Amino acid sequence: MSKKNTPKSSLRKKMRAHLSKIPQTSIDAASQQICHHIVHADALLHRAQTIAIFAAHGPEVSLEHLHHDLPEKTWVYPLCHAHSRLTFHHIPSPEELTPGMLGIREPDIQQHTEVALSRIDLILCPGVAFGHDGTRLGQGGGYYDRILHSFHGIACGIAMTDQITDDILHEAHDIHMDYLVTEQGLQSTKLP
Repeated sequence: MSKKNTPKSSLRKKMRAHLSKIPQTSIDAASQQICHHIVHADALLHRAQTIAIFAAHGPEVSLEHLHHDLPEKTWVYPLCHAHSRLTFHHIPSPEELTPGMLGIREPDIQQHTEVALSRIDLILCPGVAFGHDGTRLGQGGGYYDRILHSFHGIACGIAMTDQITDDILHEAHDIHMDYLVTEQGLQSTKLP
């Protein structure tokens, strides 16, 4: 089976088409609710001082309000490098991000200090879709997959309810999210 016709690539294409039809006003409303749930999620924030966040791109949840709602936290954003490698950099304000790879707003490597993965307590992960069990379908580049294999903190998937599905096939090497946050609230994906 070619890589272009895998079940994951088919679901990714289907989900992208669906997301492109969601009005921006609905995405903005969901983003505000998701930020509200994160701010009040003690399970996520109790021991988290340094938090990896992402800049919204296209029909994606925006988490920028968290800078204002939780100013005491240290916020780090991903920077994409060759070979599907990510580094994270401290960003005091989302206004300091600049357009980078694929038009995604990123840190400036000359201006923003890199933060070691071991110093990050919580990663708020973007995704095209998530399974109820915490499986994650990313954009297909493998950036977050590689970083999550070495990460020892809490991984939390960020998505609108429309992005939660039972259709994601997972492989042995796939990393599951510890939590999901949608506009409906925080959900643990850990088995009891």
